[in-house]
Amino acid sequence: MSDQLTAILPEVFLPMLEARVPRWGRLAWSVMPLFPCYVFARFDLQARYFDVKYMLGVQGIVSAGCDPLTVPMLVVEEIKERGVNGIVKVQPREFDNGESVRVVDGPFRGFDAIFERYLSGAERVAILLSAVEANGLRVVLPSSALV
Repeated sequence: MSDQLTAILPEVFLPMLEARVPRWGRLAWSVMPLFPCYVFARFDLQARYFDVKYMLGVQGIVSAGCDPLTVPMLVVEEIKERGVNGIVKVQPREFDNGESVRVVDGPFRGFDAIFERYLSGAERVAILLSAVEANGLRVVLPSSALV
């Protein structure tokens, strides 16, 4: 659909995101749309509204009621500046030894812990659970399970 829009519009932008996602039990880099189902397009509403709205694959134009909305160019430019060749890359957050963290995924989800160290690169970490029943219990988790 982006190619079809590019053929009739002066400017089309589909920002992409490169992030680590779980795949087959491991974290792997993957590229996907930053905003699934959305494409930024600059066009003259008077001249191209129906061409765009009824193009095959277009679900609609973002609107408030019946009025199409304009995304400020500053927002689009900010997204472009954060990427390289249209791809925004999200780097995993790095933790410091002794930092308070929260487990957000897996069987210990919701527990508070103290970050201890990285194991085998940045994909696995050792933490000390802070729960009363598990005071000082060392647990090894994927780093993506922490915030």
